[in-house]
Amino acid sequence: MLKYEFKIMFSKHMNRILLAVLLLLAFVFSFLAIWSVNYVDANGNTHNGFGSTRQLNECKAKYEGTLTSEVIKDVIAKDRKVTRKYENAVPDRVYAKGAQEYGDIKDLCVSILCYDKDFDEAELDRLDMNGAERIYDIRDRNIGREIKEYGNTHAKARFLKKQFSKIATPFEYSPADSWKKMGLYATTYALSVLMIISFFAAGIFSQEFDLQADAIFFSTKLGRSKGTKTKIVAGLIMATVIYWSAMLLLSLISFGVMGVSGAHSPIQMEYSYCMYSYTFVQRYLVILLSGYVGSILAAVVAMLVSARFHSAVLALCFPFVLFIVSPFIGRVLPFHDFFNVTPDQLLNVYNCIRLPLLYQFGGVVVMQIPLIIVVYTMITMIIIPFIHKVFNRWQAS
Repeated sequence: MLKYEFKIMFSKHMNRILLAVLLLLAFVFSFLAIWSVNYVDANGNTHNGFGSTRQLNECKAKYEGTLTSEVIKDVIAKDRKVTRKYENAVPDRVYAKGAQEYGDIKDLCVSILCYDKDFDEAELDRLDMNGAERIYDIRDRNIGREIKEYGNTHAKARFLKKQFSKIATPFEYSPADSWKKMGLYATTYALSVLMIISFFAAGIFSQEFDLQADAIFFSTKLGRSKGTKTKIVAGLIMATVIYWSAMLLLSLISFGVMGVSGAHSPIQMEYSYCMYSYTFVQRYLVILLSGYVGSILAAVVAMLVSARFHSAVLALCFPFVLFIVSPFIGRVLPFHDFFNVTPDQLLNVYNCIRLPLLYQFGGVVVMQIPLIIVVYTMITMIIIPFIHKVFNRWQAS
């Protein structure tokens, strides 16, 4: 019966077209990520595309290792010398041998200095050299301010202190441009995968009614029991196979070309005040896992609506509202705390990870990302039995 469900599912012309589109999008997003990285050679020529990320990583590898205060002071001194000489018109050849090599470290320093301000490189010019040596002290002081802002209870403040204590300083640096780019593109691609999975799932329970074969299905010996269970299992397997195959293809193409340098660098190199003690590879895996939970949730919601109303179009509307419309609604309504834990946040980990959002239940404090992953995994498991019950209730009536 499972084989039969898959045969029907993948024999539909539209479903095959959508799989082809998904395959095409994997290449499109991969190449967009690859071409978004620029490298300037010693002659001042700019390159992007194949090889540019690896060349850029080789260039930045000069500073790979522990970012001690001495290293940071040296970088700031070099950058200040170039800025004073060329102001805002730094030649490409000079940039290639200077700011391009230490750009990540410079950005880290600026982000530390701009804790409660917009990113402004001028802040670095205002910093004296003694301040350059104390850059980690400045960060620690601002972390104290962050704990006061977001730790509005004793338990939350204690939790934040513990979280930040897990992040070792000085940071271990390795150029991680491929991971930075892929965090964004994997998030965008995962949303496309989710909607295509929802389309597949929306037709699983409505197809008998579309073909007017529902009477035959329910009159068979195992239609109401094994037949219904098989449809649910087929939907879950379909969502799992499509999601992980698509994300694996995207990852293999992108990282195969760009490389995996910086996988074990802390994400604080990108978000200096992030409370999550993740490396870049760990953040990427969390993005993939969260996207998978979202895809499974979208699939079971689509199957539930399809089983209840026997309409694939209506079933597809629910995941669309939950994951695409909901973020826009959340931006205009004054219920930010609520919209920080809605299902669309499963596809927004790349941005969620920047803020130290905490939730307290009694004496237990949890972070936003683990909370939404666990909660929506549980909700998915709760919905599954209801699909079976709702589908069979129609037969009983």
